[in-house]
Order: sequence, then structure tokens, then C-alpha cells
Amino acid sequence: MKRKWAGANAVRVKLGLPATWASLVGAAGSVLRSRGVNCDLTDVAGMSGYAFVVNIHPELCPSGPTGFDWNLLVEGLSALGLEVELAQATHDGDSDDAELVAELFERVRSEIDAGRACVVWGATDCPEFAVVYGYEDESYRVRSCRGLQAGMKPDRLLGPDEEPEPPVRFDELKAPGCVAAFLFGEPVRVDPEKADRNALARAAQLLGDRHAGLLPGFAHGAKAFSAWAEALEAGRAQKFGNAYNAAVWQEMQMFASGFCRRLAKRRERAAGPLDTAARLLAQSFAHLEAVVRAFPLPEGGEMDGRAEAGDSARRLRECAGLNERVVAALEQALALV
Repeated sequence: MKRKWAGANAVRVKLGLPATWASLVGAAGSVLRSRGVNCDLTDVAGMSGYAFVVNIHPELCPSGPTGFDWNLLVEGLSALGLEVELAQATHDGDSDDAELVAELFERVRSEIDAGRACVVWGATDCPEFAVVYGYEDESYRVRSCRGLQAGMKPDRLLGPDEEPEPPVRFDELKAPGCVAAFLFGEPVRVDPEKADRNALARAAQLLGDRHAGLLPGFAHGAKAFSAWAEALEAGRAQKFGNAYNAAVWQEMQMFASGFCRRLAKRRERAAGPLDTAARLLAQSFAHLEAVVRAFPLPEGGEMDGRAEAGDSARRLRECAGLNERVVAALEQALALV
């Protein structure tokens, strides 16, 4: 029997625009800050581990930046101060899909009624994460980086009575592979020293391609940059996907560098290797900036240009070497905390 819903509700908080290339980082940061958590994008990306993910599809498909088990992010997100749950169910286009999206909608509605905004996969016009701060009959009320296209400023706080983005029907999510929502519950007590140590261990595992949450079909960690270089040289890289991956991983390496610098200040015994990791990541970020300039969004640059591909492939191999050294530095730091 088809379910029907009526009525509207919204969480009465201020929400900033989640303006990041890795949409989950921006959306989660917006929700956490709306709940009084003192954090920024570097904290969210670093503590969750996202900043240390490098996940490359053989053809640079845009799925790379989200093509891993999102459960690996939950522990670190919770360490920022709120209990975090991932409600997720895979789908393959069969008749059960309607039931899955309906169940997700009901769960999110209950969170909104309890005064808690959520982050929902595909609640925008493409496969990205968006903040859901309310519902209206059978639709989600959303905040995403698409709000920038409505003329909103990145640093402007948006109240629930403003509507820069249209509602998204519960059964029209752009959510390939699964239906999913990150739910942010009650405050939790955090042991800062333990949280930092766990974040360090997670970072080393992810960048060293030793984490169980990294899935088959992708190249992972530091060596993924070399796989990317090979795809560019062989002409396998998708035009948009290559540019999108460059934008995301450039941003993540920037956050990773900043997070290591913050850890160095908090954990003085490990400051030496952490400062080294931050410096190496900053160098990798600079190389990726050049790749972004060579292949800018939205057009994606000139994929047939040998000069662009050759220089970018060289830079990506530099990134691979730098990140391998980062893994070694993180492991040294881990032994000291």
C-alpha cells in the first residue's frame, strides 16, 4: 500500500551553506555547528577520516569521492561531540526501492520532529549529500551547495523560513547504490586524547590502503595517485570525472594538512612527525592545485592535450610519493601519542 504524508515541520536553527566539493563534509559541518558544536571543515574532514581518503576509479568516474563504506566516518564524526548514526540500505532498482525510500523519509521526519537536522544522500539535483532541515508533505526541505546558485553568500546563515532551494520529493532522491542518512543524536562525552589517537590511526590506515572500509574496484590511498596518472596517460580518464576528482582530492589534502598541524599543537610529543606530515600534504595540495587549473570544472579542460596530461601525470606521481611519506610520518606520530 502506498504511503501518504501531509503536514510540514522544520528545525528552528540557523544553517550555513555546506559549500565543499566533498558534500558530506560541508553538510555534516553545517549540522554540527547548528547544534552548537565548535568545529570547522578541517575538524570534520580530519576527525572523520575523509581528509585522508584517496579513492580513484579506473576511469576517474565521479563516484570515486563517495565510493567507499561511509560507516568508516561514523566514529570520527561522533568524536566531534554528537552521537552519529548512519541509516543506510542498499538498492538495485527492484520493487523494494519504494519501501526503502519511504522508510528513510519516515525516519528523517521523526528526527525533524525531535528538532534534529539530518544529512541525506541524494537530496539535491545530483548524487551528493545535503542537509535536510525539514519536511513539507511528501518532500524534504533541503540546504545544499546549490544554494550558492540561488545567489546566497557562502558565509550567510540561513533560517528555515528562507527557501533558496525547492523541496525534494522523498521518492526523487538522486541516490545511486543506496538510500542513506547521517543522523545526529544527543551530545556525547569525548576523551580528546583518545579521539586524536583514533583519528591518527584511521588516517594512517586510510592513506596506507589498510582500512576495511575501502571497497574493491577502486585504487586507494597514496598509490591511487599513481593509478590516476596512468589513467590520464592512457586516455581512460572521464573528462568531468577527472576534473571533479581533482577538485575533491585537492580540497581533502588541504584539510588533511591543516588537521595534522592542529594535532601537532595538541599532541606535543608527536609534533615533529605531525608537522612533517602537514608539510608534505601541503606540497601535495600545491601539485593538485595545478591539476585543477589544467582541468577546471565544469568543462574539464582539454583531455587530449599531451602537455596538460603529461604535466598533471608527473604531478600526480609526486603526490603519490609525498603521501607515502605522510603515511610513514603518521605512523611515527601514532607511536608517540
